[in-house]
Amino acid sequence: MSVEGELMREAIALADLGRFEVEPNPRVGCLLLQEGEIVARGHHEFFGGRHAEAVALDAAKANGKRPDTAVVTLEPCSSEKGVDGKKTPPCAQALIAAGIKRVIIGSTDPDLRHRRRGIALLEEAGIDVMDGVLATACDEIYVPFKKALSLDRPWMLCKWAMTLDGKTAAPTGEARWISGPEARKKTHELRAHCDGVMVGFRTAQIDDPELTVRHVEGKQPVRIVIDPLCEIDDDSNLVRTARTQPTWLLASEDVDPRRSGHLQDLGVTVVHIPTAEGPRRLHLGRAFKELRRRGLRRILVEGGGGLVAQMFAWNAVDQVLAFVAPKIIGGASAPTPVGGDGRPFMAEAWQLSDVRMQQYGADMAIAGFI
Repeated sequence: MSVEGELMREAIALADLGRFEVEPNPRVGCLLLQEGEIVARGHHEFFGGRHAEAVALDAAKANGKRPDTAVVTLEPCSSEKGVDGKKTPPCAQALIAAGIKRVIIGSTDPDLRHRRRGIALLEEAGIDVMDGVLATACDEIYVPFKKALSLDRPWMLCKWAMTLDGKTAAPTGEARWISGPEARKKTHELRAHCDGVMVGFRTAQIDDPELTVRHVEGKQPVRIVIDPLCEIDDDSNLVRTARTQPTWLLASEDVDPRRSGHLQDLGVTVVHIPTAEGPRRLHLGRAFKELRRRGLRRILVEGGGGLVAQMFAWNAVDQVLAFVAPKIIGGASAPTPVGGDGRPFMAEAWQLSDVRMQQYGADMAIAGFI
């Protein structure tokens, strides 16, 4: 294998560190070299965070290095901050400003609107560009990103905690706490790295969650409740704090305007959505498309089983994270993570791909893409 190929393999390994953390953005790894020696490394760490090139450039600067070559798994981005919700400045310009003389690239940008624009910027600045290095291997890590580009809705990440026998609560409905503190801290990290966190009405009613970011530093996502009839209690945590924490209620277009108006007076943003299959079921396709129109690109869904089942039925689940606790509750009436009628045959089960497992305290996390 060529020297460039060996370097790209290391960059791919770096990119993989962002798996499940950055989607719907692409996972990217970057190496910086000075006179043939690697002097800095970087990867895209989480959704909304700095891009791999920026992380590596900052590391090189902190160490007093002046790199001349960059190896990056994906064509450096060219669009300005703010375009299409982009949260960071263009990496191609950053590499130019840093005095990089050569850039080795794995995949070109899968987004046809931007493909080869970053390469053009680099070449116009007199930088030697070599692209297509281990392109097949690099393309494989951008399958989720390519899927995201085809969606007219946010990227939906369903997360739940369950016992070893697959229960999300006791038969009484009590669920605090199935998972341990390490897993709960990870949940707060996920919230901080999402644009929104969503629950169904029954979860909001039974658990009375705050859905805020605690235990970690980070931004507060929009709190979203699927509540077709606006039945949420006025004294719930979500409504009581709606003036200080953004709270959206997705409700039927036919809901009593007096009730929806009252909630809006309390600080809740009520978003009216058409129904499907009766007054208690929103048209989730229309609902999620509206959330995307309002600027949300990544949403963490924290239950309950009824909402998650509807999302699977609408083919609206992109990623799953399940925390499995070493506890057994038992009981046929205890709720499970995915309700509804389920799949009739094992051959029709929803299958996770690219599955990874990681331990958080006593709990095991299983993650994968749909």
